[in-house]
Amino acid sequence: MERFLHIILILHIIGGFTALVSGLLAMVTPKGGKNHRLSGKFYFWGMTAVFISSILLSIFHHLPFLLMVGFFSYYMVVRGYRRLSLKKLGRGQHVSELDWLIALIAGAFIAGLLRWGIFREFEGNSFGRVAIVFALLGVLFLFSDVKVYLFGPKDKMHWWYTHIGSMGGGYIATITAFVVVNFTLKPGWILWLLPTVIGVPIIMVTIARYKKQFNKKQPASSGANLQQDDTVTRDSEREGVV
Repeated sequence: MERFLHIILILHIIGGFTALVSGLLAMVTPKGGKNHRLSGKFYFWGMTAVFISSILLSIFHHLPFLLMVGFFSYYMVVRGYRRLSLKKLGRGQHVSELDWLIALIAGAFIAGLLRWGIFREFEGNSFGRVAIVFALLGVLFLFSDVKVYLFGPKDKMHWWYTHIGSMGGGYIATITAFVVVNFTLKPGWILWLLPTVIGVPIIMVTIARYKKQFNKKQPASSGANLQQDDTVTRDSEREGVV
């Protein structure tokens, strides 16, 4: 068993390192290009390895917090990846059963993470607040997904913004793991939240910049047709998406 867990730990480290490097490359390479797409795929599968190994390690070592955080982090990545397949949502495309299933599973684990955090906070465990913060962020993402799935997106570039926000959120989780393992700071919960405090505003500014850019490309007429919409989408794909 020890040998098995050692192998899983090695898989976890390799996956984390792969995600850390490839995620950075995906951010700095030209969006929509071959290198960006390839880096994005390495990032996705690196995070998949981290997710699977996190589940196994949390079960064998009885670490429910690691289990739920692992699900939360991977939900960010899967959410960003899947939204690329929903570009025409609201224009005749329907949400698949797979996307609803992902939302349902994510909701269950986010609820578990929130419950764990609240109980630990009442017990005086400072890591309870870390779980609460992550869970509340998850609630916001999940609520946004369900709203879009039921009523359709208000912006045709919704998939772009979701992709950036979710992949960025997943990368914040990767940075968090790296920081927590390699640095020490008292109290410890600050290290868990510091990458989020720094990373979330960066993601928000990036999305706001793209929204401003895309709004300039919107046709002046409110009766813009689908062909015009597709032109904007194709332009955006060349400029900045996996």
